[in-house]
Amino acid sequence: MLFKRQSQKKNRRQLLHAFLAAITLGALGNPISVSAGPTVDWPSRPITLVLGYPPGGINDVIARKLAQELQTELKQTVIVDNRAGANGSIAANHVAKSRPDGYTVMFGAIGQVSVNQFLLARMPYEPNDLVPVAKVADGANVLVVNATMASTYSSLAELIEVAKKKPGELNYGSFGTGSSSHLSGALFAEQADIEVTHVPYKGSAPAMIDLLAGNLDYMFDSINTALPHIKAGKVIPLAVTKEQRSVALPDVPTFVESGMPDFVIVSWFGVHMPKGTPEEIVNQMNAAIRKVQAKSEFVDFFRIQNIDITPTTPEEYGEFVASEDQRWGALIKELGIKIE
Repeated sequence: MLFKRQSQKKNRRQLLHAFLAAITLGALGNPISVSAGPTVDWPSRPITLVLGYPPGGINDVIARKLAQELQTELKQTVIVDNRAGANGSIAANHVAKSRPDGYTVMFGAIGQVSVNQFLLARMPYEPNDLVPVAKVADGANVLVVNATMASTYSSLAELIEVAKKKPGELNYGSFGTGSSSHLSGALFAEQADIEVTHVPYKGSAPAMIDLLAGNLDYMFDSINTALPHIKAGKVIPLAVTKEQRSVALPDVPTFVESGMPDFVIVSWFGVHMPKGTPEEIVNQMNAAIRKVQAKSEFVDFFRIQNIDITPTTPEEYGEFVASEDQRWGALIKELGIKIE
């Protein structure tokens, strides 16, 4: 009986030594795979998609549609949080300083991502504090005037002619200093050689309200947000900022067609996470966004508004942002635009 117990102990010791040896060999050589599934349990609670602009504008429209579709793909609630102000810097700063766990995400635009670093005297965040996840979409702006002014300037050439006769008297509104609508206006003034006054607003909607009220002479607005007012006859479109005409506005010429061959500007939008977010979470979010972008109903929803859906990998989006940094940095320096 004693011999049997000793034999059993010996066998257990041998098994233990063999097990420990296997672990050691695995650590030194090929590690033992203990799980084929994801190492990060994400998302396990609601995600907040932070937006740097107020409700009603193109950013808000795309962000809310994306959030709605992501809820299906991620099987988790996605909440849109509008934090308007400072050309999106308030929202960007909030996300940049948030915990990098994938639950606070930024729906960003050109201002927050590429432009602010060249405009602001003091940046509350660094651009590389925000990790590129996916480019979502891009679209053209359209120059619109109040319908009551159509008899004064019913074409781009007539608007330029009036502006040259009244230097400094005409004004235009934008979504905010450094926004694509502002830069469109600044580049237009430079290339047309006119003196006009820029009036920044906290988003597209309040600028449009003032244009409709007759407090602005013109503004550059996203086609999809301007379209209802165009169809209602309240504003008149003079030109669009892409190289090709808009499907939504086939009778409206481009700036290129109107005699300004170098005037091509698009607004673009993408998703970012705080620096330090695990790469696996970044890739999971990118995969979910690309699944949304592959849905025909999602593409069609924006196509009729002249918004193009633009799938990318995180790396491709990062390269695109870098190229935009170079373009806008050079333009802003040339125009001498600054925000103190």
